[in-house]
Amino acid sequence: STQSTWEKAESRIAMHRALLALASALVCAHAALVHDSAMNIGLMRHLQSTGQSLENLKLPSDQWFTQTLDHFDPLNNQTFQQRYQVNSTFYKTGGPLFVLLGGEGPINGMWLAADTAIMLYAQQFNAVVVQLEHRFYGKTHPLSDLSMDSLRYLTSEQALADAAVFITSFRATLAAPAPAIVFGGSYSGALAAWFRIKYPHIAAGAIASSAPVLAKLNFLQYHEVVQESLSTTAQGPQCVSNIKQATAKLQNMAQTPAGLAQIVADFKLCQAILSDPWDIMNFFSSVASNFDGIVQYNRDNRGFEGGPAPPTIDDACRIMANGSDAYSNYIAFNNFILQTGSQSCFDVSYSEMVATLHNASWDGAGAEGGRQWTYQTCVEFAYFQTSDSPNQPFGTMFPLTFSLQQCVDIYGITSVPNVDWTNTFYGGTNIGGTNIVFPNGQIDPWHALSVLEREGPTVNAIYIGGTAHCADMYPPSSADVTGLTVARELIVNYLKGFISP
Repeated sequence: STQSTWEKAESRIAMHRALLALASALVCAHAALVHDSAMNIGLMRHLQSTGQSLENLKLPSDQWFTQTLDHFDPLNNQTFQQRYQVNSTFYKTGGPLFVLLGGEGPINGMWLAADTAIMLYAQQFNAVVVQLEHRFYGKTHPLSDLSMDSLRYLTSEQALADAAVFITSFRATLAAPAPAIVFGGSYSGALAAWFRIKYPHIAAGAIASSAPVLAKLNFLQYHEVVQESLSTTAQGPQCVSNIKQATAKLQNMAQTPAGLAQIVADFKLCQAILSDPWDIMNFFSSVASNFDGIVQYNRDNRGFEGGPAPPTIDDACRIMANGSDAYSNYIAFNNFILQTGSQSCFDVSYSEMVATLHNASWDGAGAEGGRQWTYQTCVEFAYFQTSDSPNQPFGTMFPLTFSLQQCVDIYGITSVPNVDWTNTFYGGTNIGGTNIVFPNGQIDPWHALSVLEREGPTVNAIYIGGTAHCADMYPPSSADVTGLTVARELIVNYLKGFISP
């Protein structure tokens, strides 16, 4: 039964005792030098929190598929090698094909090796599971560099066509005809929904977790939801109030050389920010991003005191609401972030960030995903998380112009991202497809760009209270909120309808 499957999974996870090393420092939206997909970051943190050790996971081997470079130019015969991984442990002849679409980072074999939701679904439905890496991410290098000439082949439309060609080819190797279901989380969740819309004859359904299907130039709602999520903690009102007070003081300090010098000292900045206004904007954006990362990946079942588990919104607000001096609390929170990420100083250099992301070599730090994903936001999606909303606590120091300037300085792109066409092409939140499920977490800021209410009889939304980004995709835990367990059970029922209509 469904219940026994989840219970067995919880039991297996509970047997592991070793904690994972911290996978990565908290994500800074504008200054990440090491980039991974939102799904992978969340999974690493979840496995860490539940004590599951990598030593007990048998990771799938890399395999390679000869893929077409340009699906929309019949005169272009160029191809490249696209990485994928397979787990057929539970497959029985006639069972479905589950395809986990890759997103804005390398594919991670843990999704197919751990007791993730997709693998538990595979066990129930006798499915073979395949994970397909997104072009230009991870080890999938369609061209010799990441120059602008190369990046013109980096589009969501080309990525969906990659998946269509791959699924058609892979399914032909199975012993019996099988329906394909596409899965994804965050950006790849949007890809899953869009795939079902564009290729309904190839995929029978899609599970689109935390999927931002609405491209948005000025994503005002992001920090509004961050404020709402912080407010749900026991110290929420005081926490948010202190962030506002501390930010206001910082903005006043940033008006004078003496104040900027004090900020450099108090926040342990790696470089002085006395002259460059873009450094100052990057500082305020990065401070906000420290809260963003905690909110986006907040996991209710993480025991912070039990080991080096990633911090939660409760941890953040305990620090921010401690005592009466909001500015001192902000400094303490920054020190906490530096310690958590094993960093000696806080790097907010705008010029160094631009230089890293401007490097078009596959050997550069930006090639780990930062250059590619920033390009996609500058061209297709935007999703720019600014300080332009009055209903958030992070001040006014990183407006939309800050995000647009990055597109200019990194790529020379002077036009605004073509979000209107993206929404026209895919439909935004007015999804026109069928057999799509949109699980979203209340805490997750990205839910503001997803589908939150049922649209017709076959586009279903699951809104999960108290959970964050891609929470339904992770291995189950005894600490999961009831709504999360119910969400996975609902997904099982939807899958039954997709597979055996």
